[in-house]
Amino acid sequence: MRKLIYIAAIFLLILVAAIMFIFSGNRKKASGIEIIHPFADALFPPEFPAPYFKWWSEGGKPPAYEVSLFTSNKKHAIHATTDQTEWMPDEAAWDSIKVLSDFRNIYLTVKKKGDKKAARINFRLSRDSVAAPVLYREMPIPFLIAEKMLDSMNFMLINFGSRRKPHTAMRGFPVCGNCHSFTADGKSMGLDLDAGLRDKGGYFVSRVEDTLRFELANYTSWSRLEKRRTFGLFSKLSPDGRYIVTTVKDRVVIKNFPVLPVENVTYSQLFFPVNGHLAIYDRNTGSLRELPGANLDEYVQSNAVWTPDGKNIIFSRAEALPMGDDIYEIDVKDEKIVNEYVERKRSLKYDLYVIPFNDGNGGKAEPIEGASNNGKSNYFPAISPDGKWLIYCQAENFMLLMPDSRLYIVPVAGGKARRLECNFNSMNSWHSWSPNSKWIVYASKIFGPYTDMFLSHIDDKGNASIPVLVDKVRVPARVINYPEFLNRKPEDTFVMNYDFVELAHINRAIRSGDIGKARELYFKLEKQDLFFFKEDCEDMSFMLNKLGLPEEAKKYDELAKHTINTSVFSH
Repeated sequence: MRKLIYIAAIFLLILVAAIMFIFSGNRKKASGIEIIHPFADALFPPEFPAPYFKWWSEGGKPPAYEVSLFTSNKKHAIHATTDQTEWMPDEAAWDSIKVLSDFRNIYLTVKKKGDKKAARINFRLSRDSVAAPVLYREMPIPFLIAEKMLDSMNFMLINFGSRRKPHTAMRGFPVCGNCHSFTADGKSMGLDLDAGLRDKGGYFVSRVEDTLRFELANYTSWSRLEKRRTFGLFSKLSPDGRYIVTTVKDRVVIKNFPVLPVENVTYSQLFFPVNGHLAIYDRNTGSLRELPGANLDEYVQSNAVWTPDGKNIIFSRAEALPMGDDIYEIDVKDEKIVNEYVERKRSLKYDLYVIPFNDGNGGKAEPIEGASNNGKSNYFPAISPDGKWLIYCQAENFMLLMPDSRLYIVPVAGGKARRLECNFNSMNSWHSWSPNSKWIVYASKIFGPYTDMFLSHIDDKGNASIPVLVDKVRVPARVINYPEFLNRKPEDTFVMNYDFVELAHINRAIRSGDIGKARELYFKLEKQDLFFFKEDCEDMSFMLNKLGLPEEAKKYDELAKHTINTSVFSH
């Protein structure tokens, strides 16, 4: 009960933060209405269902608002009255407006009932469809809460042309799964497994069918192959699915901020790699080999993506943080150094580099003009499927969850970089290209602490349209992140079945008081081909004593005496 009260209090604080965030901007001081969404001159996908039109009214909510929606050619109009500050037209009326607009301006006006003056904006429909679904992650924040509620993470699948809510592909993922990717044909999916208490370097590859199975049969561990702890950050499937590029020997700066002050909720974690080599895993041979030219100790090399033809790899590179005596450390333990990063007394700026894949033999890494040596941090490269454009994040420092992160575009071959027109003033990140290279999906915190999903059209010259909010994905007190397009029919759905036992599963059963379930999971875990480091053996011993299995606990006590953190015990 105490935990529930604590979590409820946190969510209340977050709600207060959201309200403060939304209403602290430059709102109109004179009497009137401000239309919040759509944004003026926004470009909608042609298949987009009726959206919510939202506005803000000075002086509180009046008895009623008069809303009008009409085409510039005067062929059709909709009029409505509502006592809310949002309104959605019925689908038949919306479809008529779309068809009769002839891809020209559509106008929205809102006024208080009886007033003569109305707020007004215009928007249009694109001729280019999105034509593909997006898989994304949904979870609570701040991270301190999310880590206590790992089974509250969901994977959702959205069809942008559907009037239905997003499809739940997997509910209650028990560990921190992220960095998912797909092959170019959309037939295979890779999913990172950042296990709660054991192997941070787990990875699954599954065929995309009605049911995707994440189980021992399609599980790989970078830690096992490296015979040392590793995160295996930002792993990506090659376009043809044969190879995976990942990060090994990685070490990160990680800092979860306390819930108070409430401003910490919006950006509740600092996380970025300070060491790392790129490595290539060949799924045909089962071998993992570092990529020459992107495995230099003096640099951190991570966050890699494949070019659509599979011939080159683009990645983020920066000067590495010198290693201390513990060369097997995977997160920086020196609190003084971590705090210097938090306080921005230390900087770390990534540049984007390109290196030939060369059948895993690598070559010379070259900086990408426009996305390197610009005094900023450049990261999260995403290449259009037609191989023409590179969109990336740029911030003053670091990567992930940067408030000043903005999206930039540059030709894949390099050139003059431009800031995209779809950027907001509060974090723009986690972007992905549609398979037809016409749209990007991305996340922003423009409306408050919780990320929202947006769509923006990219034209042949690399210009971004004013974005549209994907309001169907909004869930109270939860963020969305890692939206990833897959090359499938928009209406295709699937479920993701996770059948792999981790210590996190057992601990969750123990916390809930279900000792029988916890024992059942333990004996299932014992049958898996597992390996443990010393601290894992100590965790297992502690857990087994709680389960009333002292003889099993003694086995791990004994193993802990003969196991060090750099070696692996398998059974």
